[in-house]
Amino acid sequence: MKDLWLVRSVVSIGACLAACAALPAQERACLETSAMAAMARANSPAVLEARKEKAGDSYRAQVIFAARMLEIEPQDKSAAELLLNLIPKDEVGPEQGVWLELDELDQCPSGRVPDSDLKQLWRLQYDLTRDLANAVLLVPEKMFAYVTYAPLSVNPESDNAVQMKRVCRARHKQFLDAVNRLSPDDKNWFVAKIFNPQGCRTIAFPEQ
Repeated sequence: MKDLWLVRSVVSIGACLAACAALPAQERACLETSAMAAMARANSPAVLEARKEKAGDSYRAQVIFAARMLEIEPQDKSAAELLLNLIPKDEVGPEQGVWLELDELDQCPSGRVPDSDLKQLWRLQYDLTRDLANAVLLVPEKMFAYVTYAPLSVNPESDNAVQMKRVCRARHKQFLDAVNRLSPDDKNWFVAKIFNPQGCRTIAFPEQ
């Protein structure tokens, strides 16, 4: 009986220590989540940079940082290039999930992410295709990455093909060259289902 009591005591102490050790990690994650959400409503490069330091270097944090920096500083080529470099490479990887649900942040154990921050994340999510178009206009060298992402971006809510119209018109040669670099099957799908560069005509419209 005494031995059983001793075992139970040791197990209880071990569980308590594990829980206590997890709390600081949870709180660190909470701070990162809060800073990540707050980045979406930063109104100056300095504020955004400061919040980025707290948010860490996760893929989601980098996407939020690059998109918001480009909105604050529309001519920032570094932010534009960063955003284009972060474009998902396939539809099954975790990166694609981030682009489709930018606002899916873990909730803090001590409280929820403020609604004011979530609203800005929702807004940033909605404007991400516009930010991406602005980015490739600044850095046309990344046009092929922009064009190859189009099939991954097609969904009932995305207006990526609509945003392509101004890219096609402003950078027509680079846009057409990128489309012509696609494999024959991918090019046929792109031109028939997403966007026709001849006349810069959008085919894939979001559902209303």
